[in-house]
Amino acid sequence: MNNTKKTIGVITICLWSALGFKRGMNSYDYNYSNNRIHKSSTRPLYIDKSVWGGVGTLIYLNPASFFFVLYKEVYRLEVNLRGLEDEKKTTYYNEIM
Repeated sequence: MNNTKKTIGVITICLWSALGFKRGMNSYDYNYSNNRIHKSSTRPLYIDKSVWGGVGTLIYLNPASFFFVLYKEVYRLEVNLRGLEDEKKTTYYNEIM
């Protein structure tokens, strides 16, 4: 029984951190496409996108930011469930926190 709880905990942390990585990369894509990041080349760099993903992971795994991130995820869930496509194009939707 104890091993099952430990396994569920590890899977939850891995999935939550993967979601943070994805949100960080999405934030980079949004900021890059809207000229909010200085474009040093004609295409986004994978290293920059990976670093933003890593920052997203750190933010999602930080216990101090958990409730802020959880609120933002519930907000995104509502936007997706209600089909608010215009809201998906806003800065607030695309930022990590």
